[in-house]
Amino acid sequence: MEELKSTLNLSEITLGTMRFFDKSLSTKEITNLIEAAFSIGIDTHHSSVEYSSYGLYTEALKQSNCANKVKHIVKLSAPHFEDDTFSAKLLEERIDKELKVLDIERIDVLQWLLRSKPINDKDRLNTLYEYKEEIEDVLKKLKDKGKIKSVFSFPYSVPFADAVEELNEIDGIISYLNKEEQDYSKFAKKAPFIAIRPFFAGELLKNSEDIKKSIESCLAYISTNKKVLTTIVGINSIQQLEAFKN
Repeated sequence: MEELKSTLNLSEITLGTMRFFDKSLSTKEITNLIEAAFSIGIDTHHSSVEYSSYGLYTEALKQSNCANKVKHIVKLSAPHFEDDTFSAKLLEERIDKELKVLDIERIDVLQWLLRSKPINDKDRLNTLYEYKEEIEDVLKKLKDKGKIKSVFSFPYSVPFADAVEELNEIDGIISYLNKEEQDYSKFAKKAPFIAIRPFFAGELLKNSEDIKKSIESCLAYISTNKKVLTTIVGINSIQQLEAFKN
């Protein structure tokens, strides 16, 4: 755990980029936000080609003065909803595309999703067990090639999390963790963990008389789970950053 934490060196807060498009931010506004976040120590970003904000984010990142110092958590699926089954070749091709678009040599954290259509544990667990050796092999090769530093599974369910954490090359779990959603707290207490949705999609901040204090309270709860490496927060304005300054 400590070795991985030191190797990744993720910032305590990770800048979530998912809502940039929904919030009608311009490229310039996002660039300013990236630079302002970096100035207060938020140097880790979470992105995905699946997000409507992806094009905006990647362009804004290129224009920032800190792009070459940013660490990346990248969300990718293999298999995806439309894929017939797991393919090591497809996974590597998707990672190569991310490396090119983000203009980076390697991904710090691959947020790996194993999907089915529709999403269900039976099919996903069958795929996990059937392709276990191939999955472990390609993840090791991707690390050995220097394309990724680590792999965290987004499990969709606790039973899948129990199964996937047993695989070689899976470094931890990335999932929801907040005062209301505590299904994955057992993982955050025993192994490397990355927290998503710390404010329960904003519900924990509603009707708050002191937003900064409410945010601090939510983050303090997450920090009681000692294996959390970083918490992904959707920050969409420089004004919102004020709540995260020390």
